[in-house]
Amino acid sequence: MKLKNNAMMEISEKRRHARSSQELTANLRVGKWPQRRHFRAKIQNLSANGFCVEIEPTSIHLSSEPVLISWLVPPSLAGSTTAIPATMSGVFVHNGVPHTYGIRLDRLLDEQIRHNQVRWRKILAAGGTALLAILIGILKVRNVVSFWYSPLIQIYSLITAAYILSRIALSMAYKEPEDRGVLKKVSIIVSVKNEEGHIADTIRRCFQSNYPADLLEVLVIDDGSTDRTWTVLSQLEAESPSLRIFRFKRNKGKRHAMAVGVQEAKGEIVVFMDSDVQVDPEGLYRIVQPFGDPTVGAVAGHTQVIIEPQNFISKMESVRYFVSQRIMKAAEGVFGTVTCCPGPFSAYRREAVLKVLRPWLEQTFLGSAATFGDDRSLTNYILRNYRVLYHFGARCGTYVPDRWPTFFRQQLRWKKSWVRETTIASRFMFRENAFAAISYYVGVIVTLVSPLVVLRAFIYSPLFLSSHAYLPYLAGLFLVFLLLGLIYYYHTQSRYWYYGLVFAVVYSWFFSLQTYYALLTVRKNHWGTR
Repeated sequence: MKLKNNAMMEISEKRRHARSSQELTANLRVGKWPQRRHFRAKIQNLSANGFCVEIEPTSIHLSSEPVLISWLVPPSLAGSTTAIPATMSGVFVHNGVPHTYGIRLDRLLDEQIRHNQVRWRKILAAGGTALLAILIGILKVRNVVSFWYSPLIQIYSLITAAYILSRIALSMAYKEPEDRGVLKKVSIIVSVKNEEGHIADTIRRCFQSNYPADLLEVLVIDDGSTDRTWTVLSQLEAESPSLRIFRFKRNKGKRHAMAVGVQEAKGEIVVFMDSDVQVDPEGLYRIVQPFGDPTVGAVAGHTQVIIEPQNFISKMESVRYFVSQRIMKAAEGVFGTVTCCPGPFSAYRREAVLKVLRPWLEQTFLGSAATFGDDRSLTNYILRNYRVLYHFGARCGTYVPDRWPTFFRQQLRWKKSWVRETTIASRFMFRENAFAAISYYVGVIVTLVSPLVVLRAFIYSPLFLSSHAYLPYLAGLFLVFLLLGLIYYYHTQSRYWYYGLVFAVVYSWFFSLQTYYALLTVRKNHWGTR
């Protein structure tokens, strides 16, 4: 028996997913209406991402070119009969007669079944999202009508609305990078300090990935831990031959630990992960796929917040993380200009990192060493010479702070990184796609001006204009975050979608104003080394 067409892709997938020996019978619908044909088929070698089918009768020959196929999954698998999109990927030939076909599912089987089960809720969420977007557009008419009463405020409001709606529109045009069957040697690099509680789970999940074991290694650099982290790592090293551990006697900072990992790595692709991350089984395979294109230098994975029932911040941040990635990064990814590959889970072409390793490691800003914002900084270096993409399907989970003081310190560190790297990226972003460049500069302006608008809406206007003058701004803010919350619900079906409205309050009163404090204290980094 031999396999034509995408043979190597099918073989590599067999290595990644167990296949069932059970034979099933199902209906296949091949092609599009009105040329659609229906066949009865025997399913063999079923796995999470594909199967083989024997068409009845065997005298029928289907084209070996890729075609769209809907598989009617038996109720025993899906709970109810459901259509699963798939693509023909090859033709098996037995005794010279082609009659058995290789089928690749467009999504993993369990992901597609979950998608189908919530279809109506997704339709309702999409309808609500469209209505809200239209309502926001209608309300912007007020800015035009009242333009000459306060032209600067009206211009800001119109530009901000156009910016946000354009991000949403681009995120709808975003498509996940194609599954090319790419398999490259991968080195996962984890920098850790005092993480004895999480690091074992993080490492074990890496090795449980659906990725060939012979193409995977994990390097962990202990950056001067003072707890039992090194003891835990030593025990794990004895369990896993592909785990390599390194130790700094004293804390040098995450950037130095990452640099050692890159220098010691044997993989063509280096994947940076935080020490408390839980990577999905398919995460590694998916984040590697875009590197089949030599113009791609880095890929940002999708980070999901691990929602803890007693952690209010985690519920709020789950919405915020989603918006910052599935909307903002997806919009940037359309043009290959993602400006920050997040620390929890991102991949880089190793040769691209080695070219910029020394200047990145020795980076200074206003005379001070750059000791935070390693992810945004490294992305900036790569973006000058390569395309940087975002992969929604390459997912991981991460924990967020559960105490407000820790949370605000984290946000201030991120804002300082944004201030520093924005001044750098602004010098070369104009060389990128024109629309992407304009969007980037508009986003920077909106971020810098928004604190002034907040102060005017909640302090100046109530004191000097009207006690209710802040209401239009507050209404617009809530409508925007309600829209973003509905988009979050559409994709996740999370019951915490309304926490996006809570974030609207936190953003307007704290995070927007924190931007100016970050500007004033950007050179102070004594507490923000990790």
